[in-house]
Amino acid sequence: METMRSNTTETARTVFFISFFCAVATWMVWGKVQMFMAPVSKTPVDYAVYEWYLIPIVYIVDYFKSAGISLAFAFLLSGIIQEFMPPNTITKYLGSSRKRSYVYAALLAPVFITCSCSVIPIYGALLAVGAGVGVSMTFLLMAPAANFLTLFITGDYLGWDLVLLRYVFSFAAAICCGMLFARTRTAKEIEANTARAIAAKSVKSLEDKDIHARVLNWARATWGMTKKVLPYLLIGLVVVSYIAAYLPEEWIHASLTGLGGILVGAALGGPLYTPALVEIVLTKSLIDAGMSRSSALSFMMGQPYDIVSWPPNSKFFRWKGVAIYTAVFFAFSVLAGLFYGLALGEL
Repeated sequence: METMRSNTTETARTVFFISFFCAVATWMVWGKVQMFMAPVSKTPVDYAVYEWYLIPIVYIVDYFKSAGISLAFAFLLSGIIQEFMPPNTITKYLGSSRKRSYVYAALLAPVFITCSCSVIPIYGALLAVGAGVGVSMTFLLMAPAANFLTLFITGDYLGWDLVLLRYVFSFAAAICCGMLFARTRTAKEIEANTARAIAAKSVKSLEDKDIHARVLNWARATWGMTKKVLPYLLIGLVVVSYIAAYLPEEWIHASLTGLGGILVGAALGGPLYTPALVEIVLTKSLIDAGMSRSSALSFMMGQPYDIVSWPPNSKFFRWKGVAIYTAVFFAFSVLAGLFYGLALGEL
């Protein structure tokens, strides 16, 4: 009798968790389809109208309204990767020993329609099952910079010339960041620690587990990644909420033309983090207010190194890795703006 009750509980738990995942995945896919079919809201939120103590609350609520389902799906997907993805496959295609792994990561990342925060659980899971730390960094940077939905709506709102340049320069920047970081002692230490963790985990053969045990491990891995990432994500959102609220709009509009505008645009791309695809709407409003298109390109390329994702990313790459990818991607953002500005005759 006790065995039957235990089996029933396990079956119910397995069915519930799989059904929950299917519901979240369906909701997320439908939301992405709606983004293709319906125009994005054209009115960025003015957080300065709220009391200082309400600003982070409103900002975080808006973030989860926009990106909460994608984030939930990313955490669930991270659990699937950790429990069901064969480490040998990850090591073969996304290991750090092969240069083509960086290209694979840069090509694969745009398929995951995620922002710079939602991608964190996914690359964290890839890292945990054997992906190279530099390759994981390339994946992290390419997903928000040039995922297919972002590129499509950028083209629709701002022009396909911006799309092409954003993709090409982001592709090159993401690979350079990953390969540069992989050469550091910090990266080698992280990979050594990960290899030891994988070896310890493989002591127990996964083939001996039934579906109920594996789904339970999936749930535990999902919760573990959530606990690791979410608190640091919330810290980043609080900090950026005040930047979004109090950065003078008049100064932004007056400073985003010419060479100086390119530098300012690249510098503001991170602090002015906006969830999901709202950065496209914000960029459109800035262009309408007088920002040059070359500055707009630099500004949009700044999204992958936003301040919100710094704290959670430091858990995987340490602060040295965060500093490296921020500096390198910033340089590519400026380079992209300069190239575009010269081509348009804005400089």
